[in-house]
Amino acid sequence: MNKNLKNKIEKKIGRKILKRGDCEYLSERIFNENNKNISYNTLRRAFDLDINSNVKPSKSTLDILSNFIGYNSYNEYNRESNWNKKWDLKTKVCGLINRMEDDELIYELNLAWVKNDDFAIMFVGVLRELLLLGKIKLANDVILKSKIDLIDLNYSELVFIGNGIGSVLRKIKVDEEDLELLLNNKFFVDYIFLLFVDYSSLNGYYGLLYPIIKRKKINLRIDQNLFFESINYFRDLLLGNDIEFIKFNKFKKELLHPILIGRLASIEIAACKKKNINYDYILNEISEMISISSGHTIDYLYELKSISLLQQDFYLMQWICSCEDDINLQLSINHHKNHDEKNVLWSHNFLVNEEYHLAHEQYSFILHLILSIKNKDIKKTNLVLKKIIKQRWVLSYHCYLDLFFTLGNYYSTNNIDEKSLLIDHYNKLCKHLNYPVFDKNYLKNYFD
Repeated sequence: MNKNLKNKIEKKIGRKILKRGDCEYLSERIFNENNKNISYNTLRRAFDLDINSNVKPSKSTLDILSNFIGYNSYNEYNRESNWNKKWDLKTKVCGLINRMEDDELIYELNLAWVKNDDFAIMFVGVLRELLLLGKIKLANDVILKSKIDLIDLNYSELVFIGNGIGSVLRKIKVDEEDLELLLNNKFFVDYIFLLFVDYSSLNGYYGLLYPIIKRKKINLRIDQNLFFESINYFRDLLLGNDIEFIKFNKFKKELLHPILIGRLASIEIAACKKKNINYDYILNEISEMISISSGHTIDYLYELKSISLLQQDFYLMQWICSCEDDINLQLSINHHKNHDEKNVLWSHNFLVNEEYHLAHEQYSFILHLILSIKNKDIKKTNLVLKKIIKQRWVLSYHCYLDLFFTLGNYYSTNNIDEKSLLIDHYNKLCKHLNYPVFDKNYLKNYFD
């Protein structure tokens, strides 16, 4: 049973629940005050006094105990309790930021880390406030002096941190000196710049990162250098510039994450397209890696989707979708061979056991939408449109995806008024993204 709920009950009755007599006393108090029957044996189990029982309190028991301290139900108690806890935490964060005392900030962050007490919320709150106030050097010092190892956080917590802090950087003015400072901070490289891949800001702060790395000769791991180099090439494509081959075949790919491999492959494909060279050799290598991969198989395809949409490469889109169908079939076979597999959520196209897989799935739906329009498959177009949920999109890719979603909507309707609204929205996205490749002709000629 919830420890705080126990404490509140004991505080109300003015005694600890330690033995049978305490349970009998509590049972009588509950009956007298709330006219609810709950046996002392049930209370013994609820307060973990029965060492021979592993039975957890039922919902009705928790409701009665919550009623006793003034709540309508256990669910209501939980909601208010969590709200108060987070409100207290946010209030503390505001106070710390107001005083701007870095030693106290560091102490509280370390304390939250040790207690694992809504650490991510406090951490993001502190860093966001410091960045919004222009205290970038203080934010950098707070991280460097803290005794925090984020490797112990789960993926969802890391994504929350990356999104929470990365989304602020795109809103504030960050000069090159500050960006250089952050690029020398391992935390910002690993958990912000590499996690929050800001496709909306390649003409802003995010597009400045690689030139600063090169000019200032910032020491990064080989995979980090490759990441920023590939991002710079992608920026060149959006700006309409020519790009060079990234020499995909020469990398030791066993040392790289599948998403980075896919990103490098996408740049090589773009270079091949520019020079009218067949790129099947890249797809064959990706297929081979997927076939021997023990996990994260769909990660290889993520950035291939980005480049296929950008370059109107319907052949590549079809290859990706076929590849995902094969992956899904194999996952289905493996699932049926292992009936005891637990905590796995089945989704339309993928076996989903991480929140980010839902984002992969949404990206695939965008590809299916574009392909169905290209193939003039109206039934499939309408079916796919119903499955696209913007709330599940990756935050840093949101505007980029929205542009192709809007494009797809534009070509899937014959309603003049809807088309007019979609053109307006498309133009707003083009202005916001500010990439020369996206203009009226891009929309008009996409399926030509």
